[in-house]
Amino acid sequence: MTTSTLEAGSVAAQPDIGLSEIGKAPERRFSRRIAADLVGFLDVAAVIAGGMVPALFYAYGGGLEVDWLKHTQACLVSAIIAYGCLKNYGLYDTDRVHDFPVEPTKLAASLSIAFLAVLGLGLPFVPRDMHLWIWYLVWFIMSFVLLLDVRLLARSYLARLTRAGHFNARVAVYGSGAIARRVEEHLSNPKLGIRFGGLYDDRLDAKRVEDGAPTVAGRLADLIAAARAGHIDRIIIALPQAADQRTQAIARKLEHLPVSLHVVTHIASDLVEQGPAHQVSNIGSVGLIDVKQKPLADWSRIVKAVEDYVLGAILLVAALPVMAVIALVIKLDSRGSVFFRQRRRGLNNKIFEVIKFRTMYVVEDGSEIKQATRNDPRVTRVGRVLRALSLDELPQLLNVLRGEMSLVGPRPHAVAHDDHFQDSVVRYVNRQQVKPGITGLAQINGYRGETETPEKIEKRIALDLEYVDTWSLWLDLKILLLTVPRTLGSKNAY
Repeated sequence: MTTSTLEAGSVAAQPDIGLSEIGKAPERRFSRRIAADLVGFLDVAAVIAGGMVPALFYAYGGGLEVDWLKHTQACLVSAIIAYGCLKNYGLYDTDRVHDFPVEPTKLAASLSIAFLAVLGLGLPFVPRDMHLWIWYLVWFIMSFVLLLDVRLLARSYLARLTRAGHFNARVAVYGSGAIARRVEEHLSNPKLGIRFGGLYDDRLDAKRVEDGAPTVAGRLADLIAAARAGHIDRIIIALPQAADQRTQAIARKLEHLPVSLHVVTHIASDLVEQGPAHQVSNIGSVGLIDVKQKPLADWSRIVKAVEDYVLGAILLVAALPVMAVIALVIKLDSRGSVFFRQRRRGLNNKIFEVIKFRTMYVVEDGSEIKQATRNDPRVTRVGRVLRALSLDELPQLLNVLRGEMSLVGPRPHAVAHDDHFQDSVVRYVNRQQVKPGITGLAQINGYRGETETPEKIEKRIALDLEYVDTWSLWLDLKILLLTVPRTLGSKNAY
């Protein structure tokens, strides 16, 4: 197991989030990882810009010929090496966003190592005695000054954002006993930069009150509501060691939320058997088992959004002529609307209306919806072709551009089917940690259409959860590329 620490800052712990906050929009917050990476990008740009100054001076002021390709390569190599050195020195530590490190000595050392490496790889121009040393001296000074400026500006700006609470980790605790109170004390440390989300517990008997139990913000249902509303980033389960079965049950009920989930480490790790080997983190002296990390956090969330909106817009424009023809054929084939809308559950259990081309004579969206079967009499002639080719899914590109769906993700099921499956399939609701998709890992592996046996739905859910746990841009692109050849004329599409 690997070890990490909860993100820290230098602002005082703020008041509990409380149940009154649930109906409000989540406050604007930023990722510490992205903030540190952006400073790293500016550091690289500073080294490159510093290297271009002497080249411009010699080319336009000194009349010397500069090999721009080689010099640009030298600038890039030195910038990357300098970035690696700065990273190794810990100058992109997310725990220090409140007091972002400047450390001029380490900046100079990183630049020196980068320049020595470039000298070893070859000079960017033909050396001319003193010109060589002047060239590198000016490059070093300019890069150092620019690096120092970037660091000073970043330190000031990030400190201001930290004081405003934009980097605060919002942490809630389930439990109200001695262990939970100990965790609460650590969360109140003003150096942690944490907004305490309160203690939650369902067992509030008289004995706990007599023993001086702290104020409890709500019950398990209230904690789930706060997390779904976007007011919680991390949840820590802090129950006594004897409550092992209860801890396992609570973890199972919370793991579907789009938050990071932890359990105090006095609990045996075999209580949370799902997934790969668990990591370990800590708050002060309290050790934690990381049951799960928040899916699609930091850069992943941005990359996923860019993928959906950019590719989604391109695909919609390309599909418009085909969609127009399909709409006309549907209208000529049978009476009724061109489009079919049905309630589905998306990210965080939020209900939205999925848009599809109508492929049946009936429009079902009630408490009982029968899945399409082979030779289903409800399917129209045109609908049978559209379903076989998956062309009825094309209007869902509008759902993607509206932010309700992704191009790739677990396929959304009708609300009635969700209600049925979540009672019979373990971890079914964990699919709702990310947006549903037009296509997904289960679909390209043949698990689409009717789920007439428990084994089929369980395998589909297993693949959906594998996607949530292992998401990457390359996985999305692979699924998109395989969607057409794998689903075209699928035997499961009725």
